[in-house]
Amino acid sequence: MKSENKEYTITAYTEDYLGLIGRINAIFSRRRISIVNFNVGPSEMEKIKKFVIVIRETEDSVEKITRQMEKQIDVLQVHYHRNPYLTAVEHAS
Repeated sequence: MKSENKEYTITAYTEDYLGLIGRINAIFSRRRISIVNFNVGPSEMEKIKKFVIVIRETEDSVEKITRQMEKQIDVLQVHYHRNPYLTAVEHAS
């Protein structure tokens, strides 16, 4: 049985280093994963960036991506969750 693609939000906290956006984008490019939304900005902590990335993939694929992102030297923490709004819409249909 093939898992269906669902929308997930990946949040990553990173140190503020030049070139990190390109390295994170390369993780998705190598896997041929289309990004629905990609936002980067300051976090609540000084000198820490917050990445918010939305993709449509299987949960297994999202787990692999988050583990690969965590292996990047400048990445401090990565987590993901399924978008709750879409879950409510699916159940209402």
